Amino acid sequence: MFQKATKSNLKIRLALSGASGSGKTYSALSIASNLGSRIALIDTERGSASKYADLFNFDTCELTNHHPAKYIEAIHQAEEAGYSIIIIDSLSHAWFSELELAGGRFDGWAKVRPLERKLIDSIIGSKCHIIATMRTKTEWLIEENQKNGKSSYSPKKIGTLPIQASGVEYEFDVAGELDYTHILTISKSRCPAVTDKTFLNPGKELALEFKSWLATVEESPPQTTQPVPNSQDLRVKQIRTLLDYPVELIKEWLRSHDVERPSQLDSNKVDELIKTMCLAWASPLSAHPNYTADSYDKNVVRAVIEGYSEFEAIHNWMKQVQQFKKQEQKQEAGIFSSFS
Repeated sequence: MFQKATKSNLKIRLALSGASGSGKTYSALSIASNLGSRIALIDTERGSASKYADLFNFDTCELTNHHPAKYIEAIHQAEEAGYSIIIIDSLSHAWFSELELAGGRFDGWAKVRPLERKLIDSIIGSKCHIIATMRTKTEWLIEENQKNGKSSYSPKKIGTLPIQASGVEYEFDVAGELDYTHILTISKSRCPAVTDKTFLNPGKELALEFKSWLATVEESPPQTTQPVPNSQDLRVKQIRTLLDYPVELIKEWLRSHDVERPSQLDSNKVDELIKTMCLAWASPLSAHPNYTADSYDKNVVRAVIEGYSEFEAIHNWMKQVQQFKKQEQKQEAGIFSSFS
């Protein structure tokens, strides 16, 4: 049943996110060219990758239908054809297709989530190295500046969000964001050599780090650290920590569903668990449970469907609930003061 891990079984799973013009495709090709020999590129950007055909040696498959099943088919064909590296450029189009298949309805995701899971499983289980690019949406705020007693206002970028399902970055070994100066910042990594590092025009240097890491994993001494948790387990842990929700209540809820961990549930049940935690947190803050449930669906569920981070959506919703509580208290104080 068990067998010794070998270098041939170890493949990198890399996610590159960035806005248009940040260099995602070029960087993916540059890293891939220094990581292996035969490169297959799944192109959903209408042939844009072929503009680099004079700089890199690779084969392309242009997808005009972005259904997750088409991605899976292309991955399997690349494996059967003997390619060593598969570039998915970009994975965001699969997310757009999933949104369309769900039809803008929350219950529509019951059919879409299994397709999404199959695509992720095809990426994780691939015999090839996988480099996936994802588009990002840029978040801005208007910042007030004071100079010589005068106010001026200017836009300030506060971050970017991948246009993809929430938490998808946890499925990859390494994930990073490219900015407009072509600097890659590693935000998540199982490869210690690149953790929290930045790379200008990522390519050979980063690829060599990956090759070195993969080559030495087999010879490494037994690790005493805990294994990397399943994304659903980590998802629940992050939200539980944010809400300061009792662990025992989560265990009790899981036992009522005959499981021990969130990863043993389907995604819809995990959605239900997270909503249960959130509404339990909000219960003492509102005398209107229907309002709280409606505001959760409007501000969290809808935001996640639109591609925003679930963690950030819940954090913002918590602030709204707390603000609503303060407004209620002010109104009550005003009513009582009128009788004094």
